[in-house]
Amino acid sequence: MEMIDQLSSTLVRILIGSVYPLALRQSLYFRLLSSHFSWPKGCVRCQLEFAPVVMEALRQSDSMHRQIAWLGFYELNLSRKIVSLARTGGILVDVGANIGYFTCLWTGLGTNNLVYAFEPSPDVCSMLRRNIEVNALQDRVKAFEFALGHESGTAMFDPCSEQESGWGGLMTKTSPNAFLVNVRRLDEMLSADVTVDVLKIDTEGADTWVLFGAERLLRAKQIKHVFFERNESRMAQLGIKPGEAERFLSDCGYRVSSLGASTGNELWATRADS
Repeated sequence: MEMIDQLSSTLVRILIGSVYPLALRQSLYFRLLSSHFSWPKGCVRCQLEFAPVVMEALRQSDSMHRQIAWLGFYELNLSRKIVSLARTGGILVDVGANIGYFTCLWTGLGTNNLVYAFEPSPDVCSMLRRNIEVNALQDRVKAFEFALGHESGTAMFDPCSEQESGWGGLMTKTSPNAFLVNVRRLDEMLSADVTVDVLKIDTEGADTWVLFGAERLLRAKQIKHVFFERNESRMAQLGIKPGEAERFLSDCGYRVSSLGASTGNELWATRADS
């Protein structure tokens, strides 16, 4: 019976991986697969759709990781934008890097592409480093086990869930599972002669703080593209008001627009003079 289940799962994975366009593949996954199959049986390494790299360190309980295992991608709109910019090349700063999906995409699409990856959760950062090693990207990726924010020091980090690696974030209050993490400002991490091609932020509510900590880089136009999210419920917990990030970026000379996702909470900023 177990062998039959494995063959069935393998067949479904092959079939779903042959579906194009990718938006249809994604729709089929959410409508049909996600409620019937948990993890593709026999899946040890997952080949990504957009680059010749694999994800080996994946958590089977994690909904995002399951999408990667079944589809070869997640966050389709953002993936396409990152991929198009990666082909030109340069530096990606991946804040809230999780297991390194975007980090590996970026470096997998250009031999001269570099990444600064930030992931404060020790457990998740170990998975990030494993995926970097599996793809032999250590010489082009610098992984940091701390958070980025608006001021340096320490802050409480709550993983929020043992099953979901992407739900954790900075907190202003203590909670039973929270622990202290180090926090740095991006302005402290990069010198005045570095140009960042893409700054990708996914920090469950603290994206605005990350931008505040990159004010020098932003005002000097050392960052070409910024991708970030609007998570208003988590922002409220941190005392961040809706629209603060957008207003700040506009004041720094950037245009902000929606990335095109149905929720309108995925945002893209580009230099107004470009």
